[in-house]
Amino acid sequence: MGRVTQNRTEYKRLNMKINLPQNFTATVTGHGKTNSYLHHFKIIKAPTCPCGNNDQNIDILLLDCQLLNKERKTLKQSIQKTNDWPTNNRELKRKHIKEFMKFTNKIPLDETNVKQNSCELLES
Repeated sequence: MGRVTQNRTEYKRLNMKINLPQNFTATVTGHGKTNSYLHHFKIIKAPTCPCGNNDQNIDILLLDCQLLNKERKTLKQSIQKTNDWPTNNRELKRKHIKEFMKFTNKIPLDETNVKQNSCELLES
């Protein structure tokens, strides 16, 4: 590809409008309203997941949080049609983007954190 063509292609890519849901962006970047993330910035007292098993981070939400078992089961069944589970994050985001986006849209990041931490914030 020539320099002029390459520059025009990059320019077109920059002008594309992509509608990405907030939860999808949060899970891909790791910069979302998980309890671990909020705790890191001292916004909340505890990083614990509302399910009570671990500190809440993106990997826990994707693979372990008991509150998302139903949604994870749907994602898992869809992926197992073509791949093994658990898949790595890269494959999940590249090969299974539609299923992954459906799953991330069901993660109640705002609600989960608010419910768990609202009392803690008021007590401090």
